[in-house]
Amino acid sequence: MLQSFTAARAYEADIHFSTTYVLARAVGWPDADALTIASANQAVDENQDTVAALEVVRNDVTSSLHQAEKNLRLHCFSRSPGQPGQISADVLALISGHFAEVPVHDVPRSNARSLIALGVALHCQQDAYAHAGFGGSCGSHPGSCYGHAHETFLDQVAFGLLKKHYYNPDHPGVSGEWLLQALQGTVRKLAFHRPTASLRSIPADALTALSDALRGSGLELPDEVRRECNRYIAGKWLFGFFNSGGGTKFSPGTLEKLAPEIAGTCRNASLRSATVVRIPAPRFPRLNPDASPHLVKADGSYQLVRDADLGVSSPVIPGHDIRNLKIQLSHWSQFLALPLMAQAVPRNPPLAAYQVSAERRGSAVARIGPRGP
Repeated sequence: MLQSFTAARAYEADIHFSTTYVLARAVGWPDADALTIASANQAVDENQDTVAALEVVRNDVTSSLHQAEKNLRLHCFSRSPGQPGQISADVLALISGHFAEVPVHDVPRSNARSLIALGVALHCQQDAYAHAGFGGSCGSHPGSCYGHAHETFLDQVAFGLLKKHYYNPDHPGVSGEWLLQALQGTVRKLAFHRPTASLRSIPADALTALSDALRGSGLELPDEVRRECNRYIAGKWLFGFFNSGGGTKFSPGTLEKLAPEIAGTCRNASLRSATVVRIPAPRFPRLNPDASPHLVKADGSYQLVRDADLGVSSPVIPGHDIRNLKIQLSHWSQFLALPLMAQAVPRNPPLAAYQVSAERRGSAVARIGPRGP
């Protein structure tokens, strides 16, 4: 049997982390809580046990390529094709279940668990909009065979040739009107779970402005640059939102004035020497396969994801043969490599197991220009 994993993500860190963080702050969550929510949201794509994947399984007789079950459970791919322009009923029920399982908190440990569960639920809800239309079945396996792996791969090819993104639904500029609906759903859930005493409302035109700014960003930029530029766009939006309320006081170190050249790198004149709310570095919680936190201490601190959690090499044991091979690569190059790997696996593999580690998929964000101390 050959199992091969390839990421089939929907929205990336610029939505799951940066935008979720600023929306949480905007509706009234304190900085530390907003950071935990946003970090947990993006952590679903940072933990090997929870990141979306395709699996190819080959035995002596047959081979099959299909989505991993966690794609449906955590990333809201549908089990049915659904209607155009709509999120399928099974996905809507799954989203409701995720939010219903967010625990009530009364002590630091349960508060952290609640915030992490809220972030995980938001990940699935946000993914549902980018994954609408990619449902279906794959033989005996639920969910479509490839998700949007074809579109992601074609988008990389198109960008390499034409220097513009056209197909990848992970890209806020490609997902179109779905993005505003995803942000609206995020705000509703963040507000519902926020104590009313400190709750703030976000005017519809302000949320539309954020959506429009993100949609207009990065179509002609490499993905890693776009994610960083969108972090600045989100921070600029939050600064303007806080200022529009009047009387907002910013703590030292929470604001950042962008270097003029960032506007050129991002191809966005509005970022020229702009003042933005600094979005802190994420603190991704380590998650179990069911996306619950691996460890939360009594004081509310939690175990973090480490690079090793996404690619762990197991040594070949002398005197044992190789039977199972698992490889995790970047989401589009792995898709390209699947036929070659299938041919490379022997029809009658021996008896032991060996896991080959590979590079961490492209989730690291490249920093653009100076960010200050």
